[in-house]
Amino acid sequence: MDGAREVAWAVTRAGCMRRQIADDFEMLVGAVAGAWSTSFPRRLGYTTRTEAVSDESVRLHVRRGDFEAHVELCCDEDRRGAALIRAVASARSRRLSAAEAAGQRVIRRTRAIATGVGAALGGGFCWLAAGVQMPIVGGLMLTVITTSLLVGGANLGGRMGEAMAERRRISAERAIREDMSVQADIRRWNSVNRQLRSHRRALARGLDGAPFRRPAVGA
Repeated sequence: MDGAREVAWAVTRAGCMRRQIADDFEMLVGAVAGAWSTSFPRRLGYTTRTEAVSDESVRLHVRRGDFEAHVELCCDEDRRGAALIRAVASARSRRLSAAEAAGQRVIRRTRAIATGVGAALGGGFCWLAAGVQMPIVGGLMLTVITTSLLVGGANLGGRMGEAMAERRRISAERAIREDMSVQADIRRWNSVNRQLRSHRRALARGLDGAPFRRPAVGA
């Protein structure tokens, strides 16, 4: 979504005891959940939900009107077997998603219609040529014409559909930029993202200890 930053990071905790990693992950979840409830209070109409996928994976969801976002926190292992803590955060506009989905439907529809028109024209040429004695070259030319009509129709329909889809997307983005409520949602979301980046720095800096026991740089 335009203006809403996305975050994706992973910090390897090589050399740390499993208990320490679990404690760090638990403190990270607690810190993010606290920022989540503070940034998206229910009194302002936000609907929040915390989903514990497993002991090592937690998802936080928020929604209000057109705005929808989530953060996923995981305690995982890399290919070498070293423990790592990951965070992925993204936000989207339901209005923009609907416009993009509608645009894809328009592209498929216009491509199908244009291909059908090309097939009809090709069939018309074949009907006109039926019963007419023509050399092999003429038959090959008729085949080329029919194929060109089919391919050209599909390409033309696809381009027309893409242009219409792009207009829908631009219109939705303009509406989002002019919606003060959504812009307020984006500012709150970006504030949460700044805290997530601070947590990453704290984890990376605290490889020899508990990173959340001292303030994160820039927090």
